[in-house]
Amino acid sequence: MPNCEICGKPTTSHEVKGCYVCHTCWTKRREDVEGLKERLEEEERLKERLRESGKEISNKIEKIDSKEELYSVMDLYQERLNRSMELDKSGDLFRKISDEACEDMCELLYDYAEEEGWPFVLDLIDEYGFENDDVIDNVPIENVTERMIISTRTEKGVEEIPVEALEYLAKFYDAVDVEWEDSFTLGWGFDHPEFDLISVVEKAIEEDQEIWASAVLERAFYADQEEASSILIDLLRREDLSHKVKMRLVQSVTFFTGEEWDKPDMLPRYWDWKKAVGYGRFKWDEGVKECLKKVIEEELADYIEKEQSNIEEFFDRTKKALPAKDVDFSEEWSFTDLQI
Repeated sequence: MPNCEICGKPTTSHEVKGCYVCHTCWTKRREDVEGLKERLEEEERLKERLRESGKEISNKIEKIDSKEELYSVMDLYQERLNRSMELDKSGDLFRKISDEACEDMCELLYDYAEEEGWPFVLDLIDEYGFENDDVIDNVPIENVTERMIISTRTEKGVEEIPVEALEYLAKFYDAVDVEWEDSFTLGWGFDHPEFDLISVVEKAIEEDQEIWASAVLERAFYADQEEASSILIDLLRREDLSHKVKMRLVQSVTFFTGEEWDKPDMLPRYWDWKKAVGYGRFKWDEGVKECLKKVIEEELADYIEKEQSNIEEFFDRTKKALPAKDVDFSEEWSFTDLQI
């Protein structure tokens, strides 16, 4: 039962714009009731103004011609999102603003990043990074960081990626929703000479985030399938990891269509990375493929056959069951048609 907005007593006696007031307060505390009505009406007016914030911010983005103006609009974006959550705990207002402004913000940030390079991105991370409590939406900063990680690795080599950028994405392993998904791109930074991705993956597994770990490894296969497969094989052979955890890690080389949010090709969002860096189409190295197939069968075939009738779904992200035998890699794939 809801509580009276004035005295806190459980009640459903009187309702004012979604809030409840007990009969005692309704009859004996009329000034407080009128004050409540005025406050709720003012909040509704603020909500109406906030509903236009996404379009307002997008219009401002189109007119930006300096970094000072860029930072000002970024501050406005974060302020409006914070205010939206104060007034609408459901998050609907937050999503409306983000849906209308986030993509434009990401595109503008990347335009500056392409021109000024990593110093600009690192400044953004310092200014709007993980520790900034006023930043309620990290997606724009994550997005430009992801794009720069992929383009830097493919064009110059992984060692040219600033370790601060990888450390930034690694902090989102237990985040929620979009921020969690976007950090999957961290996998493109594996085997960096100053960044230990394996330790980050192990930490995620220890904290029951093996789904995140598998998604990060999934991106690592794009970058270097031979090195990425060695990481997965080592994890699958670990005696301290349960079969259930290993099944989740196998998702790093398994993709079933039908889960739009889960397509590796779609991250970073708002950016066709394959076209941008001229990646082309992934093709398995036969030796890597056969080695993976052998280890997966050795480590998991008996478990799958034994537990198949007791486990409705083996894969959390793809919501699919894995056949007990016959790991079948496609000859050529792009993570949208690979089947295991």
